[in-house]
Parts: sequence; structure tokens; C-alpha cells
Amino acid sequence: MSAARASSPEGRAAASASPGAADGLATGGPAGVYPAWRAARIQPVEALRR
Repeated sequence: MSAARASSPEGRAAASASPGAADGLATGGPAGVYPAWRAARIQPVEALRR
């Protein structure tokens, strides 16, 4: 990132949003994929029993 861009409000906003977006994907990705993966492995009738 250039010095002029980093000192602008838009540059600071983008620089501070990027780690937050990365953290959200790192947490939300597995939190959504793991339950779906487990549910796909069992029979529908068994899922209703649980």
C-alpha cells in the first residue's frame, strides 16, 4: 500500500477491515462447513431421531 493511500481515511478503513474479514472467514467457514459435513454423512431418519 502506498504512503498516500495508507494515510487517507479510505486506506485506513480498508487496512483495518481486512483482518476482520479474514478472522470472520477463518471462524465462520469451519463453523458452517463442519455441521453440514456431519449432517450429510447420516441418514435423514437418523437425523430426525437425534
